[in-house]
Amino acid sequence: MSNFIKFICFFCVLGSSKIVLATSLEKQIEKQISDLVYQQISDTNVENITIDYPNLKPELNCDAPRLTILNKNKQWGNLTISAKCENSTKYIQVYVAVTGSYVVANQSISAGALMTEQMLKMQPGRLDKLPPNIILNKSEVLNHIALRNIDNGEPIKNSMLQKNWYVKAGQTVKVIVNGEGYSITSNGKTLSNGALGELINVKLNTGNVVEGVVSEDGIIILNK
Repeated sequence: MSNFIKFICFFCVLGSSKIVLATSLEKQIEKQISDLVYQQISDTNVENITIDYPNLKPELNCDAPRLTILNKNKQWGNLTISAKCENSTKYIQVYVAVTGSYVVANQSISAGALMTEQMLKMQPGRLDKLPPNIILNKSEVLNHIALRNIDNGEPIKNSMLQKNWYVKAGQTVKVIVNGEGYSITSNGKTLSNGALGELINVKLNTGNVVEGVVSEDGIIILNK
């Protein structure tokens, strides 16, 4: 084999090695991005996640960039990820398509109605194509109050609901302090609204402020 052919083959091998290394680095960074996206989508009603790159990915000068999703309140759809390598920061555009189940109205619901199991059903579909703040779990809807009329089949969003307050701020309530071998009952005044099972602060008649749990009948239970 002539020296010229050897010279050409050397550069062919060198070029193909660079391509392999570049492809391997790109796959490694895509894996890091995938892990980051999956970490922020932890809901059990999400069934499938696909990550696409609508634009050409920027070239990074490190193999382990510090990745951050800049869309703090967004889990899917168009997302921007910053990739920092030492003193250089590049931005990667991704589109996250998500298939899962979400809560919709199983009937027409009037404003002011208390949400019950019969009013709701789960609907499968593309979550990234739906309005933001849709609710994926019935438990987050039950025992809430509808703030407006909701059509049959309409996806349920947080903005449609209000907690069903069992006690209101400034309300006088019975306070039961349960301890080992004793139970003390007194009265107090709530410092905020409270729904069933929530922790709220109560000002006792003595002037002390304590924290307790709202029970089913509006009584605050304190465990000491």
